Amino acid sequence: MRLAADLAGFSLGEADTLRKAMGKKDRELMAQQREKFVSGCKANKIEAKKAEKIWDLIEKFAGYGFNKSHAACYGVVAYQTAYLKANYPTEFMAALLTSEMEKTDKIVQYVEETRAMGLRVEPPDVNVSRAQFTVAGDAIHFGLAAIKNVGATAIDSIVKVREGDGTFVTLDDFCGRVDLRLVNRRVIESMIKAGAFDSLQNTRAGLLASLDQAMEGGQRRQRDREEGQVSLFDALGGGEAAAKAAVVVPPAARVPEWPQEEMLAFEREVLGFYLSGHPLEQYRELARRIGALNASDLAARPTGARVLLLGQVSAFSESATKSGNRMAFATLELVDGSVPLTIFPEPYRTCAVALRHKGPVIVKGRADDSDKGRVVLAEEIKPLEDAVANGGLGGNGHGNGNGHSNGHGGNGRGASNGGDVAHACRIRVSAATEPLDEVLASVKAACREHEGRTPLFVHVLLPTQEVVLRVKELGVDPAPDLVAKVEGLLGHGSILVEYAGRA
Repeated sequence: MRLAADLAGFSLGEADTLRKAMGKKDRELMAQQREKFVSGCKANKIEAKKAEKIWDLIEKFAGYGFNKSHAACYGVVAYQTAYLKANYPTEFMAALLTSEMEKTDKIVQYVEETRAMGLRVEPPDVNVSRAQFTVAGDAIHFGLAAIKNVGATAIDSIVKVREGDGTFVTLDDFCGRVDLRLVNRRVIESMIKAGAFDSLQNTRAGLLASLDQAMEGGQRRQRDREEGQVSLFDALGGGEAAAKAAVVVPPAARVPEWPQEEMLAFEREVLGFYLSGHPLEQYRELARRIGALNASDLAARPTGARVLLLGQVSAFSESATKSGNRMAFATLELVDGSVPLTIFPEPYRTCAVALRHKGPVIVKGRADDSDKGRVVLAEEIKPLEDAVANGGLGGNGHGNGNGHSNGHGGNGRGASNGGDVAHACRIRVSAATEPLDEVLASVKAACREHEGRTPLFVHVLLPTQEVVLRVKELGVDPAPDLVAKVEGLLGHGSILVEYAGRA
């Protein structure tokens, strides 16, 4: 603002308009300010060429810039963060997870990253966990505060008893020692569903089945203590430690564990996400093979890019437009997070049934941004089995064969497993690749080594658009060797094989 005022004679109000244009990256308003700035500089006897050079610096800074002191601080923090992550990865990721405890999508993302680093992420443990994420050996245990219905007073009571009298041996032991006025049935039930009592050598189903009996026994022992009555163990001098050793799990409580699907559903109920597994885990390889994006890939796609997703609808609601047509909003669960879907009236008419499907679905649409973050404008939704049967597993990038497309191509890869028919092979290459001619020559040579009948498309990624070219003189056999060679030249995810369904 001072620069504009001193050099171009801007008033403080006019300088503030320039600041707003820079902050909001308003190109139209910035263009207006340029003319005014250069004219003002000329009036102050500053050469036009110098004024334009100064403006270019201002405009560049408006794109994304910091003053040097700010940038230096960021550099120091980046170095410290990288050092801690490299040298203390378990402690670093535990702290990172703790910092995002209130944001479910972030927790899912960081848990995925933690596991990709080779670190173990375990459920909360009543004998290890505190309120926040806890490091125990080479594992990170979820914080008790991440469990729904478990408040700070209940956690304080559990930790205090554990530190004062030792670890808990059984559920009966737990109920007999903690203050059941603070740690009530709802708290314990949520902890069981989250896996916090798994270390007590009983199934979650068995723990929940014996909970009422354990709480009744615990309340009785606590009343006796308050009234000054002593148990047989107290009389013999063993005290509470002897009582703990004598507690056994009632035979009736040793019931089989819940089915995996039910256990995961309970985890999601009390944690907000799946922890010990994921219903879509079995489809992870298929998703990669057909080019379906995960949550982090989706976030990196430009607005308007065509996308393909494999997920499960977890929430769904209808709404009416001003014209009276029906549209819908939904949440699609992915392996590493979730994404909101918006389905406008025209596609909703054809996919209303698929939105109510309980199993995995394939979603095609476009990436968009809203006030709440990244969303997908769904254009087509099909149950996975229908998409496979009907050949509806096309990739993310589509063009007209020799024209332009604003969306980016798929990032998946794959090769035929003997049962699928490939109907297109797409290779993505950035125009900024160095040296481009040599790389393309190597890619072409690799394709010639694997000639076949599958049509070949090359997606050239330019700064503002994507050019899709059909290679008419060459078809390929998209075998695993070709996929490996192309990815060796262009990087992981640079080749996508689209399948038409079962042969």
